[in-house]
Amino acid sequence: MRDAQVSVTALSELTYITGNKITAIYDNDQGFDISDFDLVVFRTVGDWFEWGVSAAHYLKQKGVKFIDEYLLTEARGKLACSFARQAVVPVPTAVYTRGSKNMDEAIQRAEFTFPLVLKADIAKKGDDNFLIESRQEFEEKLSSLGDKAMIAQEYIPNDGDYRLLTLNGKVKLAFLRQAALGAYLNNTSKGGSAHMVDLSDLSKQMVKDAETAADLERLQVAGVDLVINKLTGKHYILEVNRAPQVATGAFNDKKMDAYAAGIQELLDNIHESE
Repeated sequence: MRDAQVSVTALSELTYITGNKITAIYDNDQGFDISDFDLVVFRTVGDWFEWGVSAAHYLKQKGVKFIDEYLLTEARGKLACSFARQAVVPVPTAVYTRGSKNMDEAIQRAEFTFPLVLKADIAKKGDDNFLIESRQEFEEKLSSLGDKAMIAQEYIPNDGDYRLLTLNGKVKLAFLRQAALGAYLNNTSKGGSAHMVDLSDLSKQMVKDAETAADLERLQVAGVDLVINKLTGKHYILEVNRAPQVATGAFNDKKMDAYAAGIQELLDNIHESE
């Protein structure tokens, strides 16, 4: 048996960068990326399961062998979901690490700066989601949030974001959500407005990327959030929401009709295959 060189780290000690321009998971103190090795062994993940999922998807995309492969599962957190989809669809660059010094270095490496978005890794309806204008505000906000897992994400200047309702792998409805005057969040739950959008107004690539994002997470019913950079015209998948609001929220009557049609379509497909 050949001699093996072994390095040891912890998921909690790593810096995570995900995005289409750069993706990396590395130990800043020891100076290595986890993809530098021939084999990565996950001994235990415990409370750091989402970060283990992030690392597993990253290593798979890099072609690096790892054990155990059960970690190649559907993610729940925003960071792990981004790692799972960043090689397939456009996503904003995002960073997670512990400590403001490491965060500063990671943001510079990821090539984005203020203003930036600071958001909880696991949250709903725009909770714990902030637009940060300066480094001082960034450090103050991080300090006030205590041990809550937060990610820093590049800010995409926009005139609103789209919620695309996908059913059985196809986008069926779309509406544009826009923040209230002077506000940052477009979520209707945070006071934003919404109006229906004809699917023909969306580019074919936008629709395709939304459908791909839902399919990656094996969701037959999903609410895909998509934003267009108003300066460049490029679109990004922000999130893929499981069990999106159908009976409540904006345009619930139209969503209910689309949902009922989707269920009927599934039943028809079942009977056709019998």
